[in-house]
Amino acid sequence: MPGRSAAFTCRSLAVALLLILSPAIGAASGLIVKPPDGSWIPGDAVEIIARCTDCRLLLDGKALEAEEPFPGVFRVAVTVPAGEHVVRLDSQEVTQEVTFRAGASPSGDQRRPYTDHPPVATACTHCHSVSRRGRFRFSGGCDTCHAREPFIRTHSHEPHEIASCGMCHDAHGSSSASLLLMAKERACKQCHN
Repeated sequence: MPGRSAAFTCRSLAVALLLILSPAIGAASGLIVKPPDGSWIPGDAVEIIARCTDCRLLLDGKALEAEEPFPGVFRVAVTVPAGEHVVRLDSQEVTQEVTFRAGASPSGDQRRPYTDHPPVATACTHCHSVSRRGRFRFSGGCDTCHAREPFIRTHSHEPHEIASCGMCHDAHGSSSASLLLMAKERACKQCHN
């Protein structure tokens, strides 16, 4: 059955990538989860989320006092003036910077504003939990909020044939339609030639 082998190959590829990349993107190395690099945030309220251990978060060169709702997860909500801003994560293992623009109007090639997912405030614990070993993890399923029928209308596969929603969608938010990480054609080519 060609359909099943393609789905199996796609899932196998996704699992392999997660195993290969997990040390690089884990809490030990550091990762700014939100806001994404190059995003435009209409207004002045910005939520910054990062995963790291023994790290420091800075906004425009000034240290941020962030809460740690889970081990290795830092969150801070700030109000910023209109304009370009830089979030920097510093740890012993890695330094990462993301830039974003805040305010009523975009600049350059920014056409769509960044929108959170979901659009209403939701606690992190809606989708995440801490394992018995104290590790922060995704514990929810997208299907707890998203009904099967709309999924079938917009995707060419059944939900069980797709390895992970996160292969194509950003669960925290995006500047793209349908919270896509990439163009739809490119998303499909992750598993199909």
